[in-house]
Amino acid sequence: MPESDRVDKRTMRYAGRRDELLASVTEYVIANGVGELSMRPLAKAVGVSHASLLHHFGSKENLLAEVIEGMRGESIPAELLAESGADPIALLTGWWEERTAPETLPRFRVMLEIYVQAVLEPGGHERFLEHFVGQWLAVLEHGLRGAGCPEEQVRQVATLILAQIRGLTLDLLATGDRERVDRAFAFLVDDLSARVRGWEIA
Repeated sequence: MPESDRVDKRTMRYAGRRDELLASVTEYVIANGVGELSMRPLAKAVGVSHASLLHHFGSKENLLAEVIEGMRGESIPAELLAESGADPIALLTGWWEERTAPETLPRFRVMLEIYVQAVLEPGGHERFLEHFVGQWLAVLEHGLRGAGCPEEQVRQVATLILAQIRGLTLDLLATGDRERVDRAFAFLVDDLSARVRGWEIA
């Protein structure tokens, strides 16, 4: 039988089920991190050929971008976009409690690992940065506008909130000191609440 006519059963495993393949890839990345991530061991672990993995994702950078995109609903409080007039303080607080829970916190570790790689090699991570930075800013800016933030301050306040959340998450991952970090997050929320009250008065 000609080589070109052979059917790679590993490749066929996820034929027509790309979402399932992405889910398997995501779980592998969460469990193993990205520091030593290689496409061939990853392909073997999820049960497909290296060629099939490249066919689906094109490159490791694209694969990681899709992993993050797949976790987007978990990493970004998308309700700020979906719910007109929703309380951004309550949404942000609920998001923090849910997404920094012990069972979900490892997902942030993966995103922060990729973020560091993107900082070191920005040329190969444009898509990731668009999702991990650009979409976060868009969601926060939308929520701030709904809360009455003056337009000339929206970008700056969104950037400040994003930086603080990322820093607190990194601190929690590095130290495990949940009580201290949660108190710091509460201080951030209090500060934001004061800002919102000021916008309402103005």
